[in-house]
Amino acid sequence: MGIFIPHEALSNLKNYKYQSDDRSLVTKYVLKPFWLKFVKIFPLSMAPNAVTLSGLGFVIVNLITTLYYDPYLDTPSPRWTYFTYAFGLFMYQTFDACDGAHARRTGQSGPLGELFDHCVDAVNTTLCLIVFGSVTQTGCGFILLLSQFGTLANFYLSTWEEYHTHVLYLSEISGPVEGILIIIAMHLATGIFGSTIWTTPLFQLDLGWLTQGNVGFTATHAYTFIGAAGLYFNIHSARRNVNNAFKNNKAKLNEATKGLIPFFAYYTSIVVLLVTNPAILDNTIPLVISIGLTIAFSVGRIITAHLTIQAFPMINPPMFIPTVQLISIPVLTHVFGYDYQKVLTALGWGGLGLTVGIHSMFVTEIIYEITTYLDIYALTIKHPKTA
Repeated sequence: MGIFIPHEALSNLKNYKYQSDDRSLVTKYVLKPFWLKFVKIFPLSMAPNAVTLSGLGFVIVNLITTLYYDPYLDTPSPRWTYFTYAFGLFMYQTFDACDGAHARRTGQSGPLGELFDHCVDAVNTTLCLIVFGSVTQTGCGFILLLSQFGTLANFYLSTWEEYHTHVLYLSEISGPVEGILIIIAMHLATGIFGSTIWTTPLFQLDLGWLTQGNVGFTATHAYTFIGAAGLYFNIHSARRNVNNAFKNNKAKLNEATKGLIPFFAYYTSIVVLLVTNPAILDNTIPLVISIGLTIAFSVGRIITAHLTIQAFPMINPPMFIPTVQLISIPVLTHVFGYDYQKVLTALGWGGLGLTVGIHSMFVTEIIYEITTYLDIYALTIKHPKTA
């Protein structure tokens, strides 16, 4: 088809070389020895991408459990569910870490594996966020969307960083390692002490100059501030690494910085949509998933461009959906006379459907183009490793 990978760019896949810089001490001394032993449970006939996809299955089970017991993310679930969330997330992290080692065991390392891994991670980020929102009782409101902004900003910048430096950096404290372990610990703590630990005030703040009376400072406020600090650290780290890559070429650095515009322009449109139509939060879950899939599509295109040596993708169609929704609301309500709330519901679910469709088209084409060119299969092994 050649929509996302021009046929002349496919030959660049042959030049693929994976490079990473993992500075995590937890990975080096604790997790990596465990992963190297755990990876042996996977049969040599199992494709590495099947390992990655199987890991996502644990997160999907967590999501289904969450939506069954707490669809609005504001009601305590049975205690045992929090332990299953912790287990599922730990297994996802383990499978995600083992797919690369399994690829080397089976002789199946290649560009499709890196792309597949990043795309699954991008989807997982939002799915885990919904589960996390239930655990911490954030509800389907601005805190959930703010948390999603932080996690997706981190993911987008990490991918932007890899595109320009050609190295996947994992800092001393990174989301895929320490971040996930902290969330697992929070799931376990919730299972032991109950979800009220996140909503019970730790102390009172006197904000009489700003609001009426005192405000209870909860654990939710605490992890929000900690998360914001972590986001700042990761943004600074990504920016520093790109600066170092272009330290002798200011023009290229300025050009690279432009790659951040699509993400922040997209989120600006979301903020405008929410500020002008706050009732859209009545359909938060489809909105959150739509946002997550939009960024998954965008980072997927960035990784594809990185692997096939294409220009940085500045235009991503799903990023225009909030703007289209913003324009459609007054047209449908004032010109055609449709009920306002029904319009918001229809546009929310319609935006999700459109995002799913575009993302599915992208994934289908990328898998077809790469597997056809490299003569491989996506989820099975076509050419087994010879001794």
